[in-house]
Amino acid sequence: MKVNNLENSIINNKRKYSDTSVSEFAAHKNTLQSLNSDGFSRSNNISFTAGMDPTACLIDFWAAIARGGLAASFTIQDMLGTNFPRTFAALDRNKDITGENNYKAALEAGIREFTTGPSMFVIPALVLAGAARLSGEANRVPVDNIAVFSDIMKGTISNLTENDFGKQNFSNLTKEQADEAALTIKRTFYNDVFKSIFEQYDNSANIDIDSYVDLMLKAENPDTPNRSFFKRMFNKRINIQGSEVDSKDEILTQIHNKFVADKKANTKEWGDFIATKVTASGKEWKIDDILTDMKNYSNDFSKQYIKIQKKNAKDSTKLLIDSFVENFKNMRTGSRFITNVLMVLATGLAMSFIPKLYTRSETNPETDAIYAQVNQQRKGAANANK
Repeated sequence: MKVNNLENSIINNKRKYSDTSVSEFAAHKNTLQSLNSDGFSRSNNISFTAGMDPTACLIDFWAAIARGGLAASFTIQDMLGTNFPRTFAALDRNKDITGENNYKAALEAGIREFTTGPSMFVIPALVLAGAARLSGEANRVPVDNIAVFSDIMKGTISNLTENDFGKQNFSNLTKEQADEAALTIKRTFYNDVFKSIFEQYDNSANIDIDSYVDLMLKAENPDTPNRSFFKRMFNKRINIQGSEVDSKDEILTQIHNKFVADKKANTKEWGDFIATKVTASGKEWKIDDILTDMKNYSNDFSKQYIKIQKKNAKDSTKLLIDSFVENFKNMRTGSRFITNVLMVLATGLAMSFIPKLYTRSETNPETDAIYAQVNQQRKGAANANK
């Protein structure tokens, strides 16, 4: 069977109709309209008498896995594609010789397969979480993105210090005032990031940047609920006092969808509509990664900036601000590099330890029956030669 992709089918149909006479095309159009009104309209009335549609169930299943995130997607696909098949294959190993299931081989294969795959995500995630907790949330941001955000933050802080924000006495700030100052930094920084993205588009004036910033801050608000892993996977909404409310991940999805719509409406080229550049000379990365990275970066930066301003309230000149931002960039770039090295080392160490977990016997249970058969044959041959 020959399979054509959608793009080729559209092109071929377009060429076919361009070579067709007007009368033939009109007749063909009437036929399509007749089919649409008679046959297609009836087919749209879905019947449930035959039970569940297995194709729809399969699509829903993989959509649920995708909502679980990269780690969940990889783990589940790894289990279905390798872990279970290899474990069951080990159970059947040498059954043609012994006539029995090889439970020892299955146990070793199961431990090996079900520890290696998840460990490749769990170990780096634990190292990254520890680094973010000890050194700051910007450690979650890739090195290149730290540099891009730092360049934007220089302008953000410089502009803020020129207005009322720069005139306040940071040394006497209460906790509530410090939180408000951090929120001001984040709001201005988010505005500058989105502005640097959309100013590269054809009609950036038509894009409401403030709505993006408001959604970002709404997603980060402590009062906004967070869906559990399984609620996200099965797309269950949060219900509070009888009313459904948006969770953090749903708000981020709204930003994602809004971004795709604005990019389609304000750019001419076809391409990846979920990817963009933060600056004209910067690299291109996914909008979801941008949202996560600039949140982690701004959280860390605002805490450090307010902390240092409390100690040096009078040092707010542009030179000192640029120096602080540059130092912050260098510190987080260095700590992120060290974190990357630690993630590799920790994962390699875990992979080298895993064989000790699944090696349950001195010999290989997958070949024991073969060696026993060979040794038996050798003994028989030796006795026959006597």
